[in-house]
Parts: sequence; C-alpha cells; structure tokens
Amino acid sequence: MTKQEVPLSLDDFLRPSQAALVMWDFQKGLAGKALHASKVIAAAQELLAAAEKARIPVIWSRHILPPRHLMSGPFKLFMMKKQKVTHPDQLTPAMEEGMEDTQFVDGLAPAPHHIVIQKSQPSLFVDTPLDLRLKTLGVQTLVLAGVATDIGVEFTARHAAAHGYYSVIAEDATGSYTDEAQARSIGFLKSWTSPVLSVREIAERWAAMS
Repeated sequence: MTKQEVPLSLDDFLRPSQAALVMWDFQKGLAGKALHASKVIAAAQELLAAAEKARIPVIWSRHILPPRHLMSGPFKLFMMKKQKVTHPDQLTPAMEEGMEDTQFVDGLAPAPHHIVIQKSQPSLFVDTPLDLRLKTLGVQTLVLAGVATDIGVEFTARHAAAHGYYSVIAEDATGSYTDEAQARSIGFLKSWTSPVLSVREIAERWAAMS
C-alpha cells in the first residue's frame, strides 16, 4: 500500500512495515484506575508481545501535567470537573513529574528501544514530536491501546485522521472509567474509519504477515 492508496482490507491497515503500536497512558494514575484494569493490562501485554515479535515500532505516551499556573484554561476546567471543585484555586496537584501516578503500571513499561513521548493533552499529536517520528519511521497506521478509550484514545484516533494517518483500536486492550463511556466510544469508533479488533485478531494478522 502506497501513501496515496486507501486501505481496503485489515491487512492493509495492519501491515507491519507501515504500522506502529501506541501504548496510551499505561500509568498508575490513569490505566491503573480504569474499570477492569487488570484485564486491559493483560490484553495489552499480549499485544505488546505480538508487536515485538513482528518488529513493529512501539510508542508510549507519558502523561505529565504542568503546575497549575501553566495549565491551559480548558484543561483546568477538565481537572476541576475531575476533582469535583468549583474554582481553579481549589485544584490539587496531579500527574506532575515525580508523582507515583505518573509511573507505568506494574507489568507494563517501555523497553530501551521503544519511543516514549511526554505530553499533557489528551492527544498525542499536540505539542509533541509524534508526527515527525511517524514520518521518519514510514508509519501510516497507529494501533491504539490504553486508557481512557473515550478520552485520549479516541482523541488521538480522530487527530491521526486529521494528519492523514489511519488507526486501529485494540478493543480488549483499551478501557475507560465506566462501562457506559467505553461502550459509547467503541460504538463511535466502529462507525467511523477505525477498525476495532481484538488483540487476538491483530496478533494473528501480524504473525501471518511477518
């Protein structure tokens, strides 16, 4: 598949020479607090092993928030809602450098040859070198796993399309904080341009094409 063609099959989307695995926010304060976290993490471990076997680049997002005075207004509103406070001055520090919540969950962490991209917004394309890294690697499809499906995973899939990239969602390796949020986001992604597949389906196709 050349850059001008549209993927017409799942193999086109998942071709190892043109895919990258994105491990989204597998941190103690994020994925570690998701509903069904243990199942999501176990599935992500399987997906990571399949990507390594197929020699697919692995990119990890690392969510680090700035101090409150450097936080953007929209994100302050988001954090106020999350912390259930009514004024920005009531916000308590969260997900800042050095905090335990920013550490990767037990059993999932970047290897030395992986790419780790630090970000502070719910899209891996905002104020990061992701686009340059993908172009350098010749990547056309992002295979997305992580938490939360309805926030960063979906945001990044939408943003990827705006940049001309395709995305595939590893359904059982994604999670949210409620079943309703997970179902709503997966439902949208299925109706959009992103194939939604199980880890087993993705791993089997990678193995067959490698």
